[in-house]
Amino acid sequence: MTKAEPEEAAQGGGLALVSLLIGLATGGAVYGVIEVWGDTGRPGAVPATLMQIIVTLSAGWLLLAERGRMVRALLPAAIIAAVLAAPTWFFAAAAPAGDGDFEFDKFPVFFWGAVAAPLSFFLMVTLAKSVIETGAPPRYDRVFLHGLTLPLIGGGAQLFAGLSFVLLYAWAALLKQMNVDFFSKLFDEPWFILPFLGAIGGLSIAMIRGQQAVLGALRFLLLLFSRIAMPIMAVFSLTFLAALAANGPGAIFDRPYPGGIMIGLAFAGMLIFNGVYQNGEGGPPPWWLRLPTLVAIAAFPVYAGLAAWAFSMRVDQYGLTPARIVGLAMNGLAFAYSIVLIAGLLTELNWKGKRWMAPVARLNTAMAALWVVVLIGVSSPLFSSWTLSARSQERVLMTGKVAAKDFDFGYLRFRLGKPGAAALARIEAAAAGRADEADIRAGIARARAALSYWEYQNPELVTSQPEPELEPPAAAPPAGEPTPPGPMDLEFNPGDTAGDPGTEE
Repeated sequence: MTKAEPEEAAQGGGLALVSLLIGLATGGAVYGVIEVWGDTGRPGAVPATLMQIIVTLSAGWLLLAERGRMVRALLPAAIIAAVLAAPTWFFAAAAPAGDGDFEFDKFPVFFWGAVAAPLSFFLMVTLAKSVIETGAPPRYDRVFLHGLTLPLIGGGAQLFAGLSFVLLYAWAALLKQMNVDFFSKLFDEPWFILPFLGAIGGLSIAMIRGQQAVLGALRFLLLLFSRIAMPIMAVFSLTFLAALAANGPGAIFDRPYPGGIMIGLAFAGMLIFNGVYQNGEGGPPPWWLRLPTLVAIAAFPVYAGLAAWAFSMRVDQYGLTPARIVGLAMNGLAFAYSIVLIAGLLTELNWKGKRWMAPVARLNTAMAALWVVVLIGVSSPLFSSWTLSARSQERVLMTGKVAAKDFDFGYLRFRLGKPGAAALARIEAAAAGRADEADIRAGIARARAALSYWEYQNPELVTSQPEPELEPPAAAPPAGEPTPPGPMDLEFNPGDTAGDPGTEE
């Protein structure tokens, strides 16, 4: 435990009451947003962005705050919340209202909510906390410590809030079985449950921050896992490179998602390497760990290069999609980190140096900032993956790389929103006089006639319901024959019911 860690433990323990109150206010504010916009059907950009600002501002404030210096942490927390609000506003505002025609590609929205926004938040809080402690530029030992610790605190707070929620409902269910349903009804009320969860989350952040011994043990386990995994990663890398040399890259590119798999391997190696490298203040590790680390580093550019090759082939054949754009951005980050690792490898020429790969520490801090820029940039209004994808798909069709009869017109309409609709209009206008004009117009008409992307993809499964046939009017009886009584000719209260079995008692 470093000298600053006991201070952090005291700071976390001393903020318990303040954190509880901030969490309580956060839950109440979220309830207020839901109460105002909850009956509008689709919430829209304003409430979605407000809720994210409220949550990220509170969480960032509680993670950055120090006892006696609460106000100092408020400004960087507000800046972080404002930066994250722009992509959220963009995605929420772009979604169609009501029963709109467009079904937006779930990938960029899901990627932002599940990966880019949380990761950007923790990286920005890490950098801000390090700057508050050491000034700018931040020392890498503090960046590494907080980068490893803050996700543990945030994840632990979410875990405790979730467990409290489960226990609360289990208790209410037990009391309901005993004919006490007051608490069951109370816990179903948003005005109670949201502030409750906020208070538990805020209190959990403060209490976990105060448990530096537990956090230290968790950090030790993560770093120990990295040291164990590095030799395994090296053996895998050697085996992979040997198979690649023997069989060529075809076996990789013939599989689904080759670029994603290669990027996953590259980033797994990056995380394991940083677990071995740690805060950059120590000397070289023992030779049995040092040599596997060098092997894994040497394989890192190979993974990044294969991923770039796979993405370039897909884009050239089928054009850009939001998922491929994000994949290319991640591939760029992998190449950037290859430069960091090459800089570290160059220092290995001095095998007996006291510091191990000294340039990596400084470059890692810059890489953290670059990750934030790329993650937010690829999801921001300034870089619309829908617009880029729509224009790319249009170009693939109009240049003949994909035949019109095989082109996915439904993807433009249902997955790329207004940019896709604009591309369809441009394609329709440019189709006049082309040899494939009939196929283009038929494909556009089919896309516009479909009610959903699923219906467009499965036209053979969509059958129209036949209209019910009207019974032909009954033929008039021949002249002289009595006409059967109609409804208006029946008696409402027949007097004689004798002999009717339905009236026997």
